[in-house]
Amino acid sequence: MSETVSVEEFEKTLRKDRERITGRMAAILPPPEEPPETLHQAMRYSSLEGGKRLRGLLCLWSHRMFGDPHPSASLDAACALEFLHAYTLIHDDLPSLDNDDTRRGKPSCHIKFGVALSILAGDALQALAFETLSACPCPEPVNLITSVNILAAAAGSKMLVGGQAADLEGEGKTPREETVQFIHSRKTAELISASLAIGAALALGDSPSVSRLQDVGRDVGLAFQIVDDLLDEEGEEITVGKSLRKDLKRGKITWPACYGVKKSRENAGFLIGKSAARIRDFGDRGLLDRLFHLILDRAS
Repeated sequence: MSETVSVEEFEKTLRKDRERITGRMAAILPPPEEPPETLHQAMRYSSLEGGKRLRGLLCLWSHRMFGDPHPSASLDAACALEFLHAYTLIHDDLPSLDNDDTRRGKPSCHIKFGVALSILAGDALQALAFETLSACPCPEPVNLITSVNILAAAAGSKMLVGGQAADLEGEGKTPREETVQFIHSRKTAELISASLAIGAALALGDSPSVSRLQDVGRDVGLAFQIVDDLLDEEGEEITVGKSLRKDLKRGKITWPACYGVKKSRENAGFLIGKSAARIRDFGDRGLLDRLFHLILDRAS
């Protein structure tokens, strides 16, 4: 295996690839002056302004770990994942769901553009995600079909949308381990898992390695949501970029509500440590390892 990347190289690559993803997203999105102008402005506002590009980076770096055979395809796939993620944030913030007025340090989409247009912007971004992924320049049909199937499964009623439904239905109920596991593994973890797996699938097709990477991604995604729960209890709004302390007020079933803060922090650390060890076995030079630990550092 090649020598592990230095902190300096990691940070440089992180900045460069975030810029590449955002730049490509800007090129794919309809221009703000194209009719219907306000809809396209809302799409760009919610997907381009702010964001860590975690899901896109997982896709890019996973693909790179397997030789980077189709770099343009992996970049477009990274954008597709970010479009889908932006759609989920728009809809999550709506008054009928989590009712958040702030996202990424600025007014949520429905505050700036209104509820009706925000619903449409989310719908359009979801469609654009699949349009972008299915059209990405991968010359291997099996690899492309596998990637689209992974994203479709992650985004549907059994995973992402189903997790959101369970989250809403769980409000005010007694926190139980099986319930918090069900919600977190679907609402957040599965899209992070898909991001890691799609990068690999574009390189490997329908491979056992892709399935193993999905499992790694589920642990990473679960740790991400645990950290998010901790930040809602202990974080600062100016740092996190959204309104906090809302989970307790709404009686949400969260990891700290079920396990306590100390145990939650320990669980997140265990999951990240386990995932980092497994990703090194795939040949990661330290990019994904360090990215995993950045997730954990958010709660420290």
